[in-house]
Amino acid sequence: MNFENIDLKTYDLNTTYPEVTVTLDSLKQTDEKNYLNIISMIINAYAGNKSEYTAISQYIYQSFIVKKSYEKLHKILEYIAIKEMHHLEILSEILINLNVNPKYCKYIDYNPNICDNWCSNNIRYIKDIEKFLEYNISLETDAIKEYLRIIDATKNSNIKEVLNRIIQDEKTHIEIFKELLKDTKK
Repeated sequence: MNFENIDLKTYDLNTTYPEVTVTLDSLKQTDEKNYLNIISMIINAYAGNKSEYTAISQYIYQSFIVKKSYEKLHKILEYIAIKEMHHLEILSEILINLNVNPKYCKYIDYNPNICDNWCSNNIRYIKDIEKFLEYNISLETDAIKEYLRIIDATKNSNIKEVLNRIIQDEKTHIEIFKELLKDTKK
């Protein structure tokens, strides 16, 4: 395992992210009866159990574990964590535009008044590289499913556009993790 065959430049999408323009008023117009559910789903994607915040923490933890033995893998995990940080920033911008405090929590029963704070127990402290790469693929797959659920639930075109762009990154992360996983089997 040397992970040297991964060139991150080949995975760079070089496409911009759509501007976040959604507001609470525009969301209420497009999703008048469903807007609180949409907000709850977004905050859960932001900082729920399997969220952007969790992915960042997961990948940074893994990068620390492998740093001494696998510098290239360490740098790749950091690179993906930074991409996830950008997603977190975009989701926080959406939440702020919706007049929601972007707390690190998951709403209980989609109620913004009942919040289960984010906890480090959301991280899987797996040291085995093959196992944590497999877990990362499932984490990215779950993120895509959650974004698709939000896209299906909302009629707001800006939210759909922004989340579709984030999904492109998540698919790329899966590709990278699959390539890394191939290296563990050599």
